[in-house]
Amino acid sequence: MKPPPIELPEKYYLDYFRMLLEHVQTQYAKILSPSEKSFIRSFHKLGEDAQCLFIRLVNRRGVFFRMNKIQYQEVEHPEAALQLLLRRKYFTKLNTSHVDELVWVLHIFTKPELLLLIKPILEKQQFSQLRKLKKPELIEVLIQLIPTADLIKLIQDQELIIRVEKDNELEMFKFLYFGHLDGDMTQFVVRDIGYIKTEAYDQSKLKALFKTRQEAEDKLKICKVYREFKCMRDELMLTADLIYEWFERLDLKRENLSELALAQYDKLCLRLGKMLEQQNFLKLALNVYQHTDHPPARERRVRLLHKLGLLEEALSQCQLMQKAPANAEERFFAEDFCNRIQKKKRTRKVTDYLKNSRCITLGDEHKAYVEQGVLIYLQEKGQMGVHTENYLWRGMFGLLLWDIIFDQDSEAFHHPLQTVPSDFYTPLFLEKRNGALLQRMKVLSHPKRFYNIVRHHFESKMGMSNPIMGWHEDLLSLVERCYACLKPEQISNVLMEMAKNLKENTKGFPDLFVWDEQSYRFIEVKSPTDQLSAQQLYWLHFFEQQGISAEVIRVSWN
Repeated sequence: MKPPPIELPEKYYLDYFRMLLEHVQTQYAKILSPSEKSFIRSFHKLGEDAQCLFIRLVNRRGVFFRMNKIQYQEVEHPEAALQLLLRRKYFTKLNTSHVDELVWVLHIFTKPELLLLIKPILEKQQFSQLRKLKKPELIEVLIQLIPTADLIKLIQDQELIIRVEKDNELEMFKFLYFGHLDGDMTQFVVRDIGYIKTEAYDQSKLKALFKTRQEAEDKLKICKVYREFKCMRDELMLTADLIYEWFERLDLKRENLSELALAQYDKLCLRLGKMLEQQNFLKLALNVYQHTDHPPARERRVRLLHKLGLLEEALSQCQLMQKAPANAEERFFAEDFCNRIQKKKRTRKVTDYLKNSRCITLGDEHKAYVEQGVLIYLQEKGQMGVHTENYLWRGMFGLLLWDIIFDQDSEAFHHPLQTVPSDFYTPLFLEKRNGALLQRMKVLSHPKRFYNIVRHHFESKMGMSNPIMGWHEDLLSLVERCYACLKPEQISNVLMEMAKNLKENTKGFPDLFVWDEQSYRFIEVKSPTDQLSAQQLYWLHFFEQQGISAEVIRVSWN
């Protein structure tokens, strides 16, 4: 029987906003601007009705609202609240200063309402033509056809439209709280109705993500730039060369940005570079990739230099990558491509490894689920097995190291809704926790202690959000089976290798884990059309070095 749904208090949204303000004021008092400090003081002086009305509208999409459509039962005196918010400049009435935002004003009306609004001022034939248009087309024509001041007057005479103000302050408050632009107040709701379970953090140990105003402003700027890029690419459908011109005008220099802004900056460069490549603006793509070394930027630069005939420069960059690869993709690419440029014998390690692997024949009925077909094949030979892929090793990492991942002394937790340490995908994760991780690895030599830890975390954290693992009732038994098959030092070495780069090294593990009474194997399954990725080969090599039984099985069809 399902538990009854959780009911939130009537003014839950106001409670959440107050929590957010209190947290921001506590963590960031020293870096708040005068206008942000003024907002907090004045907001607390508003009556509760005014606070509720303001937050209700702030949490809705858009900034313009038709007040005759707004009604909230918990706001006892809505007219008084509205007038107070207008006097205190939290709201402004629609006026001619909003001409640049007129398109958003018109969008809050339906098409029939817009037609009714303009009917008295248009000729019959002209009006008849406009009726055939879709709403977005109609709005575009109205803005061109009717002077904006006249349109605003028409709307003002019809009803009261207000604009919610304090945009900049509200944007910064939410950004300081969540650390990115995608956070919103619904995350409080999602948590409190039980849709997602998070760790219960000690509020006194939460640390500010941003140490200076400059750090916050730099990251906010890059996040807004990236959002604008996505709009130009996905909504406006601009060509890559036009977006490149916009990017160049921004004159964003990596060396002028704070460390916290660089990840989003790298992402912007990689997405724009890829778009330019796809549209065959190769030299422009090369220019953009020069702004970052984040994978796969260096690989793309080498490929573009080679394609543009700049062989010496391509070889030089390829050799630099070969000396210090950022991940498995760079490692294998650099070696293969250096040989290609120098016209040496091409080893193609990834391809060669696959060609030299064992091959079995299965019936056509397994084409849709090839891994399951291999499991059935092995089970017929007396072996047990599970299709685990990354799930097993990520689960082992999460269950054994949960308390270390979520250790608040790492200073990587900044607000109560956080589901992942802020340093999780950075080198800082291992740097800060190396001692604790090595100490925990010693537990692997003591079965009773190992079982106690993973069982405790499985039972007490079941269903809780964790960036590295998924929950299933068989996860614990699978982790324990793996522990029983491998040596402690083998498991330790795999987990520590994962911790070196949690973005890259938590993927690429073999598809299957199989065992019988005497042995076990990890198996990567490849159908005739599948290729072995560099990350998969990386783990196969690593397993071989550690003495962990692993292989590739190629499948052919009967």
